Parts: sequence; C-alpha cells; structure tokens
Amino acid sequence: MVKPIGVCIGEPSTREVEFISSGAIQLGDYVELEYEGYRVLGFVKEIRRINRSLTEDLEPEDVEHLRKLTDKNSYFKGKISILGDVDRGMFIPRVPPEPGTDIFLASGKTLQKVFGKDDGKKIHIGHLLTREDVDVFIDIDSIVSRHLAILAVTGGGKSNTVSVILEGMLDKYGTILVFDMHGEYVNFDYSRDGKSCVRRIDLELNPTRLSYHEFRLFANVDDSAYIQDRYLRRAFKIAVEEIQSGQISASDFWGRLLGELQNYRNDEAYKEDWKSITGVINKVEDMQEFYGGLFNLLQTPIVDQIEFGKLNVIDLSHVDEKIADIVVSHVLRNILEKRKAHVREEPGGLEFPVFMILEEAHILASSTINTKSRYWISRIAREGRKFGLGLCLVTQRPKALDSNALSQANNMIILRLVEPGDQRHVQQASESLSSDLVEQLPSLNVGEALIMGKMIPVPALVKIKLAKAKRSGNDISAVDEWKKYRKGVPDSKKKLKDFLELGDTEF
Repeated sequence: MVKPIGVCIGEPSTREVEFISSGAIQLGDYVELEYEGYRVLGFVKEIRRINRSLTEDLEPEDVEHLRKLTDKNSYFKGKISILGDVDRGMFIPRVPPEPGTDIFLASGKTLQKVFGKDDGKKIHIGHLLTREDVDVFIDIDSIVSRHLAILAVTGGGKSNTVSVILEGMLDKYGTILVFDMHGEYVNFDYSRDGKSCVRRIDLELNPTRLSYHEFRLFANVDDSAYIQDRYLRRAFKIAVEEIQSGQISASDFWGRLLGELQNYRNDEAYKEDWKSITGVINKVEDMQEFYGGLFNLLQTPIVDQIEFGKLNVIDLSHVDEKIADIVVSHVLRNILEKRKAHVREEPGGLEFPVFMILEEAHILASSTINTKSRYWISRIAREGRKFGLGLCLVTQRPKALDSNALSQANNMIILRLVEPGDQRHVQQASESLSSDLVEQLPSLNVGEALIMGKMIPVPALVKIKLAKAKRSGNDISAVDEWKKYRKGVPDSKKKLKDFLELGDTEF
C-alpha cells in the first residue's frame, strides 16, 4: 500500500493548499490528493524545513545542545498548486480539499499520462528535475502555431536547448530557418539517412528584389532627407520597372540607377535641387563600395532558397547589427507574403510551414530601439499561426526584448534568470508565469529549465537533455589557446634569434 508523504493543513483553497510532511519531498515535486471523488495532481511550489525546537532566539551554544537532543527533529512545510484531475482533462474541483487530506507522491504512471510520449508530433526535451524516470515531451504543432521564447543568462544552456529542439524537428522533417548571429549553426552536425540536414544560405541580396524602404536604408537616406528620398525613389522605381519589363537586364541596374540620377542633376528643371541630387549620387556610389560583397544582381531571393525538411541557416556573424536588422526584416516580410500567397493559392508561394529561430532577439526586437525587424517579428507573431509560420525568440537579456513580441510567445523555456529586472519583464509579458514560479528561476542550474505554455499540459521544472549534434561557436578556452601558442611560438622565435645572431658573427 502506498503511504502518504504529507497532509493538508490550514485553510485550503481550490487553487492552493498548505501542507506539512515528515518525508523526503522536493521543490518542483508532483503530488496527488484524493478528495470529492477526484484524484488531483499538484505541484510543490514552495517548501521550507522547520524545527520548532531550534528558533532564531537561541544562543549558538543552546542550539548545539538542542541539536544533539532533538536528533534533527525537523519537518517540511510548504505550498502546493492544484493542477487538476489528469483523467478528467485537468479539471479542478470546485470544492477545496479538507484539512487533513493525505498527500501522495505522484506515480510514474500518472506523470507519464501528463507529460506524454512521442506520438509523431512531439519532441523529447528531457526529464523532470525531481523524477529522472519521467520523460518530458513538448508538442511541435503548439510550438509553431503559438511561438516560443527561450530565455536565460549567458551560459545557462540556451544553445543546447535550441539544438535539442532542432534535432527533434528535423527528425520529423521539419523545415527550419535560423538567423545565426554568431555563426554557431552553420556547421550544425546533423544527418538523416547519411545526408546532412543543414543548408547554408549565402548572405547575398539582389538589390532589385528589395523594397524601396530597404534599399534606402542601405543608401543611408533617412526620413529627414526628403529631397534625396524623392529622387532616389523615382530613379529606383524606374530602374526596377525597366528590368521587370525586359527593357534592360538585371546586370544594368546600377548603371541605369546612377544614369537616371545624373540626368536629374544635369536637367535645368531640377537646378535648385542640384546639391541634394549630388549627395544622393555619392551615397549610392558609397553603397556600391561598402556593400559590394553583399549584393548580387543574379541572386534568387533568400526565401526561394529555403529547402524543405532542412535546417536552413543564414550566417549573420560577419555583418553589423544595422545590416542584420535589414536582412532579417527583408526575409520576414518576404516569407510572410509568400506563405499568404500559397494559402490563397496564388503562384510563387512558399508551399510548406517554416519555424524561424532568431538568436539575439533583443537586438532584432529591441525594447528601446525601433528596429525594422521588430515590426515584422510582431506581424508574424500575430498572424503567423494562420499561415504556418512559427517564431522562436532566443535571448540572454529578456528585459531588452520588446514586451509585445515576448507576450506573443505563448510557450516559454526559461533557464536560469538571476537579474530581477529580467524576471519582472518576463512575468509582465506572460499571464501564466506566477510569482512563485519566478522565485524558482535564480536557483536553477545550467541546463535546468521551467517549461510552460501550450506545448506542455502543465508547467514543469525539467532537466534538458544534451543535444547529440555538435555546433561551432562554443566558448574558447583561453588556457588551451595559451598552451598552443607557448608550444608553437618559442621554436620559431628561437630559430629567428639564432639566424639574427649568426648574421652578427664577425669573420
């Protein structure tokens, strides 16, 4: 017969009960209570250890004597959140349990009903923090349709968590697009049937496929330069229309654009604007020089290069934040338009759903800077579920992430968060993150996470499993690098020194 591990005390409510226990019970444990004809699952959200004999008023000498006499006569006291009856769709009884109701440790069978198994639509993310025998699965459809945020301090285990999700999705032939800010996933080592599942998309843009506003950003023409803006817009529109109509080839774009601007400058009708036109010509020429390696007039759009069933990676590690912002906003805009076109059965649409991962999301969707990406991230967060577009926002600085974008992520994997400002920002953005759960975040170790949202039936403290695939971009060991340098450099320097000394020898 299963023995109870505790008992309800105080004034229980339908949502929360206090308990005492003399047995071993841990923070984050799952328990069961039987009352009103239900067998209800609960979550230990707060726990303290108490010894009535040892109080804070005692002197140290008295504590030592009493400790020997009481023989560790302590017990546990805490609070349990009522989650609901597992066999009745997590229904919560409308009557609270009686004080004195027995509390049992939840059985493995009950927990497996809650945290599931792989039914072809789930990812094995790890196991319960307090129960290594209970695997935890998260639902892929809920992740894609309701979006995901992965939050933690630096070194908290974000990259490993992302890798576990990537492996799980790729195993189901998921199509993923990663905006890789640090070049970590370019060499992601994951194969299916002996073939690599990674597709590196070269960061090359066809300027004729950019919107005018995107093109203007590259040219450094801002909103206040309205005269330059007027002439650049006119010339850009003419050049693109002539390419689309076949009057000129795509390779003639720059010549046609600059030629049109030169015509304006040489036309007496625009004499008053000569200085502004000259300025915009200089900016276009600078744009060609600075971004020559980024532009390719023959390149197909990035969205058209996305391959089904693969991890598609755009490496943004070699461009600055301004360019990364333009590229990400450009791709997000196009991917939303093409998915809409497919749903409406229009030609040229994107035929399959895509899950997009945005590393350093606080840069792309900043809470303080009005980036171009922020608008499209919010658009996809609101509309993406209708068109099979999912977002995963990954950041180590949650309070710097736009609260609107964060609030749209109905699923969260929160690893260790120490900074109170980050904790408050996340709690304000999430309706289901209670203060008692927030209190657990600083105590999490590396690789331990609070998982919550539509992708999992109830919030859970989970030990994330280790990803199998290897990534590049891990931390460099300074000590190892110094050792290599120390071993390699002295020999070459010694040879150089010997050679120089030989040259100084008098014959």
